[in-house]
Amino acid sequence: MVMFMKERTILCLFVLLLALLGSCTRQQLPARLEDFGENEVRYARGFTLQRHNGVTRVAVRNPWDSLSALAVYYMVGNASVPVPADGQKVVVPIRRMVTTSTTHYEPIDLLHELGSVVAVCNPERTYNLQVRSAVAEGRVAGLGDNFNINREVLVGVRPEALLVSRYSATDQSLAAIENDGYLIVYNQEWQEQTLLGRAEWIKLVGALYGKEAMADSVFRATEKAYNELKDLVTNVEAKPKVMSGCGYHGTWYVPGGQSYMADLYRDAGASYAFNDDRQVGSLPLSLETVLTSFADADYWFGVQQGSMADVRSAEPRIASLKAVGSGQVFSFNRRRGPNESSDFWEGAISHPDLLLADVIAVLHPQLLPNHQFTYVEKVKE
Repeated sequence: MVMFMKERTILCLFVLLLALLGSCTRQQLPARLEDFGENEVRYARGFTLQRHNGVTRVAVRNPWDSLSALAVYYMVGNASVPVPADGQKVVVPIRRMVTTSTTHYEPIDLLHELGSVVAVCNPERTYNLQVRSAVAEGRVAGLGDNFNINREVLVGVRPEALLVSRYSATDQSLAAIENDGYLIVYNQEWQEQTLLGRAEWIKLVGALYGKEAMADSVFRATEKAYNELKDLVTNVEAKPKVMSGCGYHGTWYVPGGQSYMADLYRDAGASYAFNDDRQVGSLPLSLETVLTSFADADYWFGVQQGSMADVRSAEPRIASLKAVGSGQVFSFNRRRGPNESSDFWEGAISHPDLLLADVIAVLHPQLLPNHQFTYVEKVKE
C-alpha cells in the first residue's frame, strides 16, 4: 500500500512537471503576427498599434514606399519575451530618452515622463519651460541641429532610444546613428492630415513608456473635447471665408486642401478657398494668386508680423484684402518664448481641442462667448 502511494505521488508529480514544462514551452513560442488584435489607432494614418499577450506591436508607415513599413517595433516588459522576426524588440519602459523635435515634448509631458529626457535637438527653439530649465542647468544635453546630431554628445548621455521625425526617404545621419547601435523610434506625426491624427501619436509614446492605458485615456479626453466643439458648428448657417498662411521671400505658402490646417478650418465652420485642392502640405502661390483667391476673405490666420503696420510694410499690396481692411487678422503667436519659439508648433499638436476652440471663438463668437484664448491672438495696430 505504501509502495502504491509512493508510485501514485511520483506519477502526479511527473504529470504536474509535464504541465509546467508545456506551459513554459507555450510561453516561449514566438507570438505570430496574425495573433495580434485589431488596430487601436482611429485617426492617424502613419502608424498602427496592436496588442497580444502583453506585447504591443507598432508599425510606422513608410511614406516613401507603400510596400514596406518604415519600422516595426514590439514593446515588451521583459527582454526574454519572444517576438516575431519582422520588427525590433523594445524593452519598456524607456528610462533615458533623446528627442529630436520640439513636438515630442508635450506627449511625453502629458504622460509625466519628461524627466526621462536626457538630450534634445535645437534647445534654443524650445518653448517648454521645464525643458529649457533642464538644458540651462545642464541636466539635459543639447545635441545641436536635428539634421546633424552631435554623436559625441550622444555617446555621453547613453540613451536607450531616440524619438525621431524623419523628413526624407534616405538620411545618412540617422543611418550612421543606427549603425552605432542606437534604437531609433520614428514619430511621423507631422505628416498627418488631421489634427486628431497628429495628437493620436501619443499612443506610440505611451507604448514606449509602458503607459498605453494612460495614453489612450489622454487621447480619448482630447478626442471628446474636440468632437464636442466640432458639433457646435454643425448647424451654423454662415460660414465665414478665411485666408491662411503668409509670404516668405516673395512666395506665399497657404495650406493645401488635404492638410491638417484646412481640416481645422472645416471643423471650425469656415469656408476655405482651397478646400477642394488635393495637396497635403503647403501650396506655394504668387502674391497675385493670393490677392485674387482671398480678396473677400473675412479673416486671415497665420500672420507672422507683430503689428498691422508691420503687415502692411512687409507687402503694401496686401492692404487691398478685405480682412486687412477690417482688421480681422490673427496670428498663432499668443504663446511665444525666447528666440521666437512657439507653443503653436510644439504643444498645440497635442491639444487640437484648444486650437479648434480658439478658431471657433473668432469665427463664431456667439458659440463660445467667454472663451479664453490659448494660441490665437489678434494682430494689433
